[in-house]
Amino acid sequence: MYYLSKLFAKAPFDLLQLHMEKVIACLSKLDDVLRLWGETSQEELEELSKKVSELEYDADLIKNEIRTLLPRRFLFSVDRHNFLEILALQDKLSDIAEDIAGLLSLKLLEIPPSLKEPLRQYQNKTMETVWEVKEIVFSFDQLLEVSFGGPVAEKIRTQIEKTAHKEHEAEVLGKILTKALFQIGDDLKTADFYLWIRLIEDMGRMAHLAEKIALRIGMLLDIR
Repeated sequence: MYYLSKLFAKAPFDLLQLHMEKVIACLSKLDDVLRLWGETSQEELEELSKKVSELEYDADLIKNEIRTLLPRRFLFSVDRHNFLEILALQDKLSDIAEDIAGLLSLKLLEIPPSLKEPLRQYQNKTMETVWEVKEIVFSFDQLLEVSFGGPVAEKIRTQIEKTAHKEHEAEVLGKILTKALFQIGDDLKTADFYLWIRLIEDMGRMAHLAEKIALRIGMLLDIR
């Protein structure tokens, strides 16, 4: 708590970055879960899923401490509402990561051969979208130094456009994976088919949230 309180002497972006570090740690562990899915035991997946949950909890603790310490009125470069909105969006990323990891720990879910490649492509593009928005959040310090203008702001606008494009690419790959799933749907157990649908939807939500964070940051640039 003392460490966080010291950060309030600085820009609020330090706090968003601190929270984003925990969110990214959670998402990185989820990436490990997805890459090992089908290559390791169900017991190992369950253990990795627990670690995702622990990291999500860490992110929640930081989020709650920030909300507790944040004054009702404060003289920072963004208003309180915008700050808390971005914080909440970041936190939802780790929430969804925990949801996905939890799905894979419910039961042994095999990856049919026809779904392996579209799944990996979808996973990679989803994570690319998240990593892109991470870079935007960690550029806040540079933005502050130049008062949200100049080449730094233009660079971030370009990154925001890249994030939106990657989210679109992820959406296309999600539809390809869904189509491949429906082609073999009659061969799957009802529970397995349902879990696959949930998985695809949650990964799509994660990419969409990353884009939403980027666009919300873009709005801060536009009002300067």
